Formats: sequence, structure tokens, C-alpha cells
Amino acid sequence: MHIIDGRKIAREIEEEIKKKIMEEDKKIKIVTIVIEGNEESWLFAKLKDKACKRVGIEHEIVGLEGNQSIVEKEIEKYNEDKSVTGINIQLPIPLDFIKLVSKISINKDIEGMHPYNIGNILLGNEEIIPCTPKAILKILEHEKIDVKGKEVVIINHSNIIGKPLAMLMLKRNATVSICHVYTRDITVHTKKAEILITATGVKGLIKEDMINENCVLIDAGIKKEERKVYGDVDKNAFKKAKAVTPVPGGVGPVTIASMLENALILYEKVHK
Repeated sequence: MHIIDGRKIAREIEEEIKKKIMEEDKKIKIVTIVIEGNEESWLFAKLKDKACKRVGIEHEIVGLEGNQSIVEKEIEKYNEDKSVTGINIQLPIPLDFIKLVSKISINKDIEGMHPYNIGNILLGNEEIIPCTPKAILKILEHEKIDVKGKEVVIINHSNIIGKPLAMLMLKRNATVSICHVYTRDITVHTKKAEILITATGVKGLIKEDMINENCVLIDAGIKKEERKVYGDVDKNAFKKAKAVTPVPGGVGPVTIASMLENALILYEKVHK
């Protein structure tokens, strides 16, 4: 069993970003919008803040009350602010995320979740990719795991992870199955997976008897219990797999690094 070091992969991505920023003195500024009252959101926003500081990106965390129109007006304000080059909304939020992200200028959509960018993925244009799917692709590429012709099973059908990731995998000629809460027998699918990607937030969902020994497990799930963070993969399945991303220290750090890379791409696009 090989443990994939997400922190190492993220550091490599960050080093490349830092090099490009310093060489050309790029003035990149990201605003992260957080809804007040959610400790988990603030935790993630602070991790983003640390990553921005490491690469030389200015970062501002803006705390707002959970009111749809207030957040929309704030987004419009940052769209107009030329000093702000990237906007992201920290999940989870108790508001309509798709409506909010649709308000973000496509030139500042560092999460890749604007309908324009999601639509582009469907058409094969991967200029700006949603951060978690992008992180998963980067992890597989780093580990030299080719998805072409492979049985790829994704346990998540959200707009943020499962749907765009399925399109990205199809473009790379994988055979894709998507499972979710309404899938009748998830084990039928997981047992045939050569690459299993799970992102449910259900602690220990993937058991040892649900996977084969040659399976690569990408665990993008996260569940916090009593100050500890857990993934979707049970420890025995973890040991059985051919390769696995740990939680924490797997997909998470690469997701943040992917957001920073998106910020750099959009900055360069606007400042050509």
C-alpha cells in the first residue's frame, strides 16, 4: 500500500506559483467570503490564508451574515474592485451557492464554479477547473496513474465534485460510474473500481470488503469529530488498497494549491 503525500504535491505546485509571481512581480489578490457562525468555514479560510502567504498572494477573509442579497452585493463590489483578482465563497454555506457563484465575474472565478466555466468543461475546455476535481487530476498525474480505459467509480454527484469530475474523466477516456445516496448497491460498483474516488463526508463508508487489492483510493471526504478529522475510507480498506490519499494531508492541500493556480491563470489572462 502506497500513501500518496498530498502535502508534498501541494508544495511543488506552490513553488511553481511562487516562482512565477516573484519573477514578474504579479499583484494577485484573493477575497474569500465566509458566512459568520460556521467554525469549519473559518478553519478552511485560514488554511487558504496560510497558502496565499506562502506564495506571495494577498488574501482577505470577509465575514458576512447569512443573507443572500447582502452576499450578492458584496460580490458585485469585489467584481468592480480592480485590486481584487480572484473571489471565492467558502463552503459550507446556508445560502444558494450556485446563484452566488454565478454573480462572480468569470475573470475572477478562481473556484471554476461559474456556469460559464462548468459549461466549458462539458465542451472539453479546461482553462479553469473546479478546485477539488482539479486536485484529484493533479494527484493522479503526479503519481503517473493513467485513467485511460480504467474503471473509475466516483461516489459523489454534486455540482462541485462529482459531475465536473465525471466529465474530466470521460475526456481522458476513462469508463466512469457515479454513485450517490440513491445507489441501490454501492458495493457492486466499488468492487470493480480500479480508481475509486469518494467524497461523501461519511466516516468509514468504504470498507475492506468493498474494494479490490489493485484499487487506487482517492479520499476527498471529510468528517470532523471531537477535534479529529476523518475521511470516507475505513482503516482496513486503507491498508488493502494499492495506493491511497490520507485524510488529512491528501486531497485537501492540493485543492487549495489548485485554487491558487486558478488565480494565477486568471490574472495572466486579464493582464496579457
